[in-house]
Amino acid sequence: MDSKELIQLWQGAYRANPGVYEKADSGILVSFALTEDTPSLFPLLPEKQWALPGKTIGLWMITMVSLTNPLGGIIGQMEYHQAIGRLEPFILLKRGNWALIRGMTHQELDSLFAGLPRKII
Repeated sequence: MDSKELIQLWQGAYRANPGVYEKADSGILVSFALTEDTPSLFPLLPEKQWALPGKTIGLWMITMVSLTNPLGGIIGQMEYHQAIGRLEPFILLKRGNWALIRGMTHQELDSLFAGLPRKII
């Protein structure tokens, strides 16, 4: 892929937005969805990108979502920084605090959980 194609992919990629949830037992949870077959921009360090004034975020997560699994959409959830580490082979470009992750197949998203539990919080 040449630089022009990468720039076009970057410009057209889905920019991950956090979902914020307050959990009675663990405080504030922030989760981002990584969806199958969707080129996406994810912050490398989300805590530098988002903050909640007066609140402490206790957990950052990435939720892997399938569009093709007839049994349901969520493949699993993983702590954010651990997920970014496992996503490294699928990152096409890093710029500033952002990483461009290529569209991944269901099998590739599923393989991220090799040896790990599939938390669903």
